[in-house]
Amino acid sequence: MCLPNSKSKRQAFRGRDEKCVSMIEESPEVLTDRRAVGIVCRKDRPEIEPIARKVVDFLLSKKINVCMDTGSCQGVSNGFERTEISVMDVDFVVTIGGDGTILYTLSQLKNRQTPLFCINRGTVGFLTESGPETAVSHLQKAINNECVIEQNINIASGVGDRSFDDALNEVYVVSATPGRLLTFLIYLDGIRVDFGRADGAMVATPTGSTAYALAAGGSILTPGVHGLIFVPVCPPRFELKSLVIPDDSLVEIELVKRDAPGLAVIDGQSRWEVEPKETVWAKKAEGVTRFIRQKDNYYDRLNTRLVPRTL
Repeated sequence: MCLPNSKSKRQAFRGRDEKCVSMIEESPEVLTDRRAVGIVCRKDRPEIEPIARKVVDFLLSKKINVCMDTGSCQGVSNGFERTEISVMDVDFVVTIGGDGTILYTLSQLKNRQTPLFCINRGTVGFLTESGPETAVSHLQKAINNECVIEQNINIASGVGDRSFDDALNEVYVVSATPGRLLTFLIYLDGIRVDFGRADGAMVATPTGSTAYALAAGGSILTPGVHGLIFVPVCPPRFELKSLVIPDDSLVEIELVKRDAPGLAVIDGQSRWEVEPKETVWAKKAEGVTRFIRQKDNYYDRLNTRLVPRTL
């Protein structure tokens, strides 16, 4: 999706409708006239509060309105209003935590295309941009528009006319009974492509290919691939295979057995019941997730946060 008020690179056009799939917005206008920023903190880390206080003080010094999540950083309390994430109407949101904090924030935002500026206080934090030491200096650059915005595709999914929440990482179909195998029929654009048993099966974005899908044995998809990846989880005798597919494809995952219900888990945040014989469909969503970054630094993050260190 192309968004206004920015110059874009890494553009590609496919088909007669010239569908835009640019991944980077250059010279974005990060702040609008409302000059409002939301803040969401990881709730189980009290050591985050000094970072949040520093961020709040900086934003207030720039005459920027601050909206703090009602469940975040209770020890920080001066000069701002508290509000639920679901009603935040802000120019961008600062998350302080790790990738889980980002996914939780996205699951609550009413506008998933609100840009995110992410400070790492998690375990891996692949999606985050700054550390505690660089947070304020990077925020200064962001509000001066000395940054880029990275777009990440999402997955829309559901069963029949029932739609689930959009996913930044993956849609994971797993048994409703822990430890039980499911039997799947897999269709790609209406054509049967695989059949077999597994603990679960997922469809992941390039962003999600660095998360659960990678741990399950899938390949990493770099952003320029413009694809999705289907990954089975622990298939006995390799009955199901991982597939990299174009991101304009429709993937369908049918639960074959009559007595084996499942769950569709969206980014580990929400769960939806799937009855036996129902089919979960998944495809690229219309919206994107937008991250404020200092530069187009995907391979830097890949090398420093996911590639194992060796002697």
